[in-house]
Amino acid sequence: MRLFICIGIFVTLSIPSLAQNAPKVEIFGGFSYLNYEAASVKLPSGTETIESSCSTTTSSSSSCISSTSSPSYISFNPRMGLYGWNGSVTAILTPWFGFTTDISGNYNTSTRSATTTETITDTDTPVCTPSSCSPITTTMTSTYKYTVSEPLLHHFLFGPQFYFPTGKMRTYAHFLIGGNHKSVSSSETVNQNTPSFTTVSSLVTSGSAASTNAFAMGFGGGVDYPLRKKLSWRTGADYLTSTGTAQNHFRVSTGLVWRIGK
Repeated sequence: MRLFICIGIFVTLSIPSLAQNAPKVEIFGGFSYLNYEAASVKLPSGTETIESSCSTTTSSSSSCISSTSSPSYISFNPRMGLYGWNGSVTAILTPWFGFTTDISGNYNTSTRSATTTETITDTDTPVCTPSSCSPITTTMTSTYKYTVSEPLLHHFLFGPQFYFPTGKMRTYAHFLIGGNHKSVSSSETVNQNTPSFTTVSSLVTSGSAASTNAFAMGFGGGVDYPLRKKLSWRTGADYLTSTGTAQNHFRVSTGLVWRIGK
């Protein structure tokens, strides 16, 4: 993460000194909303059946045959609205091209959760001599609850930005690469209930507060509406993605743009 920050700052500050024909800098700052994919997990659901039967041979040994049908899985991809800020500094090299460094931070203190139920039925036909035995069936119900809470996400991105004048307004588009730092708390609770013969229940809970750095990239654009000669109001949108799970995020930003230079 520090490497991305150092590279972006160095390139952004050094490029204007190389662009003698267009010594302009553009500074943006404002509000940011991020539609955040907080998790990407699969939870078991439905019914799983296990059937086994054994037979006795003439040599008094037994052979068993078993079959299993797997349960289905439900995808849990909760999306949460994160609010925060977005800022950027762009070295404008030509009227239609520049190089930008983009930083943002988005936060939320709420929680999202999903609950599924899986039923496991185990039917066992044991070996009995001389007569056959009745099958023994055991049923276990497991309830899964997965929870994510308090996500935090920072992006540091840099890359080319292109400008397209459209009358009074000016549109732009960019492609950015860099990194992100994210932190999100998650927990999974499994409640197992076995009502055969004597009811037995157990509760297993696991949780973590993961804080990770990852490669990230994004692309998008927006529109600048002029307020004064060097002051505009910007509205932009970006699709952001990263490595690992929960990769798809959408960001909307709005705020003031101030241009410095000729």
